[in-house]
Amino acid sequence: MDILLLILAAAVLFGLALLLANLWSIVVAWRAAKRRGLSISFGEARALTKFFDLEDEFLDTCVEFKRIDSRVSIKDVVHHHMADGDTKALLTHWKQLREADVNITFKSLVLYDLAGKDMDQLIANLNREYELIIPEIEESGLCAYYYCKFKVAGDSSGWITPDLNAFKATIEEKINLALLSGDLSDFEALAKFIKEEYLNEKFWKSLCHGQIIDQQVRITKG
Repeated sequence: MDILLLILAAAVLFGLALLLANLWSIVVAWRAAKRRGLSISFGEARALTKFFDLEDEFLDTCVEFKRIDSRVSIKDVVHHHMADGDTKALLTHWKQLREADVNITFKSLVLYDLAGKDMDQLIANLNREYELIIPEIEESGLCAYYYCKFKVAGDSSGWITPDLNAFKATIEEKINLALLSGDLSDFEALAKFIKEEYLNEKFWKSLCHGQIIDQQVRITKG
C-alpha cells in the first residue's frame, strides 16, 4: 500500500512539474512579447512557446499585424510560420488586402498564402462582380426576365470560379417551377416570391458562396 502511495505521489509531483514548466514557458513567451510592445492573450503566449528560439524580428512582425488589425490572432501567425510560411510576406499580403478594402478573414489569407495563391489575382477575384442575365423564360403563357449581380464571398473567392452557364440552367429550372406552381394572378407578388423563396441568400450561398448585390425578376404575359 505504501508503494502505491509513493507511486501516486511521484506521478502527481511529475505532473505538477510538467505543469509548472509549461506555465513558466508561457510566462517567458509573454514577457518576451511584452518587451517588444506586443500585448497578447494567454492562448497566444502559449502558441509562441512552440518556438525553440523566439526571435525579436518575428515578434516585431506580430506587433505590426496587431497594429494593422487587433483582431489578428498570433496563434494563426504561428501556425502559418510552423507550416513553413514566410511571415514577412504574409504581412505584406495582409497590408495589400487591407488597402484594397476587401472582405476576407485572416485565417483565409493564411490558407491562400500557404497554397501559393497570387495575391494580385486574389484581390481581383475578391473585388470581382459577376452579372447573370436570362432575358426570356417562357412557361404557362408567361415570360420571365431575370437579372442578378453577385460576388463570391471573400473566404471562398480564391477557390471558386462561377460557372455562369450552369447557374443559368439551374435558375431557369427554378423559375419554371415557380411559374408552374405560384400565384399567377399577381405578377409582382410572384416575382417577389421567386426571389425570397427560390433564389434567396441561402440558394446563392449553396450555389457558389455567392453574395447578392442586385437581383431582379420581372414577369409578363407571354
